[in-house]
Amino acid sequence: MVDMSQAILDSLTDQVALIDHKGTILFVNKAWIRFSDENFQDVCSNYIGLNYLHVCQENVKAGIVSVLEGKCSIYTFEYPCHSQKHLRWFLLRVTPLVVEGGELCGAVISHINITDRKLAELSLTRKEEHYRLITEHSTDFISLHTRDGCFTFASPICKNILGYEIEELLDHSIYIFLHPEDQAELQGFLKVAQFQTEIQTITYRIYRKDGSYVWFETKLKCLFTTEYQRDEFIFISRDITEQKNKMLELQAETKALKQKIYTDELTGVYNRRLLNLIVEKHIQEFQLHHQSFSLLMLDIDYFKQFNDTYGHVAGDRCLRRVAMSIKNDLGHQDFIFRVGGEEFCVLLPNTTEQEAAVIANRIRQTVESLNIPHTLSQVSPYITVSLGIYTLMQHEQQLTIGALLERADRALYKAKENGRNQTRIYS
Repeated sequence: MVDMSQAILDSLTDQVALIDHKGTILFVNKAWIRFSDENFQDVCSNYIGLNYLHVCQENVKAGIVSVLEGKCSIYTFEYPCHSQKHLRWFLLRVTPLVVEGGELCGAVISHINITDRKLAELSLTRKEEHYRLITEHSTDFISLHTRDGCFTFASPICKNILGYEIEELLDHSIYIFLHPEDQAELQGFLKVAQFQTEIQTITYRIYRKDGSYVWFETKLKCLFTTEYQRDEFIFISRDITEQKNKMLELQAETKALKQKIYTDELTGVYNRRLLNLIVEKHIQEFQLHHQSFSLLMLDIDYFKQFNDTYGHVAGDRCLRRVAMSIKNDLGHQDFIFRVGGEEFCVLLPNTTEQEAAVIANRIRQTVESLNIPHTLSQVSPYITVSLGIYTLMQHEQQLTIGALLERADRALYKAKENGRNQTRIYS
């Protein structure tokens, strides 16, 4: 049995020794002897019969004695033991040596090589230190969030960018800090992003503590846990308020410029320039998908006489009222354009000839119901309009804008020739 115990201890790679209650070495295994031979010149200091306590530093000695006296059941101590070629760390473990009957007669000393674990810990510590330095000195705001948006980490730059202390963000949902118009968008974005492996980018507004808000451009990614479940998001957010405001200003200027370019200054409806672009687009749609449309050309009856009677200021006011009444009478997909003087054009997408006639007559009645006095009109005591209709047919090909407008204009001419205040269809 003794030989079997010896063989078991000698098979261990850890260095093991047995000491009595005074610290005297009673037994060492082969790993202990081998390590002593390789690393110490005075190997006798680690052999049987010598007192192990005499070679220990005071704090280790005190720990071993506490086990020998039965004051604790285990004592451990980590220490470095580097050679000239290698970095090494060991764990000293001391446990009671209890014989049959429960008598405490010494202790088991073992030295366990923990170099691999220690190097991994140091590597992790270095990485954590690097991450800490990155987050503390980054000009971007770095944060971690649960899948429902709660902050679990926030880098210190949040104080400078948003005015909040870190503690004011942790465990709070990001949505309570968002502009109301952006909350639903980010919420929907995260629902999709949790299934994506690539980095996603989104912009949104987030409130500062002082009540103002900043625009964030955030690059985010869903992170895996050790169970390969996506449990949190990492956000790297940059303040792009200045760039965003400049872009919004540019968009507003562009919109205003387009509005000016394509809008008739007097009446506020679209002008001839935009008419050419939109009709060209509908011709292409017709050629590709056979989507028909109608054009209405309309003219205010006896408008020259109106100007001569009431003056050009009243004439301009009349043009504006007529244009706005027609615009308000149209559907949201229809367009009205002023093409010159008192002449207007209406584009009716996806409209048949019969449907266009109904709309044209409604426009005619709407204008007359404005009750704008016109004493020199030969058809009514009030301002009226005449209209011509041309509907693009399925069999027609290779049409030009000029040809379409000319046909609608011919129908208008017939309406005027036949007494005005009426609608005629091109044939």
